[in-house]
Amino acid sequence: MSTSVVLRCNTTYGFSTCAASLITDRLTVEEARQTGAANGWRYIAGRDYCAGCSGSKIKPRVVVAVDGVPLIDDSRVRADLRLQTARGLLLSLVNGATGGDWWYDPEKMWNGPGPRFGQEFVAAGPVDKPVCVAATGPADAPQSMADGAYIAAVGPEVGRAVAAVLNEAFETVHQEHGLVESSLAQAAVDLADAILRTKGTR
Repeated sequence: MSTSVVLRCNTTYGFSTCAASLITDRLTVEEARQTGAANGWRYIAGRDYCAGCSGSKIKPRVVVAVDGVPLIDDSRVRADLRLQTARGLLLSLVNGATGGDWWYDPEKMWNGPGPRFGQEFVAAGPVDKPVCVAATGPADAPQSMADGAYIAAVGPEVGRAVAAVLNEAFETVHQEHGLVESSLAQAAVDLADAILRTKGTR
């Protein structure tokens, strides 16, 4: 079980408010504000203001992406735990998917048994004995062809490579106690959040 205290900027702009927030691993609001102060936040007259709104010259060490999407579960609070959760989810999906190299040939349509006959398809296995991974729609339809090419491009081997990237980023961010300190690590966190969103929001 983990505990976190989140500071949210209280700046208002007409009918809108600043979306900045700072996720900390502190146990009390007072401790969280100490972390905020080290990252350029200010607490004035009972309100919290982010580094940008308070005019601080301190460059924040903690990078937090705020996009209004609800958190899926508590494991998404800290960046390192979100990376770890996304890696586990992605690997479970990869391991459950049809094995082998996926491929797509715009010159072929599915002529095997079943309701997919005459459709664009993504396959695994040899060309002479393909296994249909996904049928994307009517043959020669631009959208069906585009979807087929995309699905084939992000097959299981790509998934495993992405999982390795997430794991490497997890190791780096975990050593920094959940702090995201580089643009590359932030890109990995954004990738993790995108993977976690495929499970839907609550």
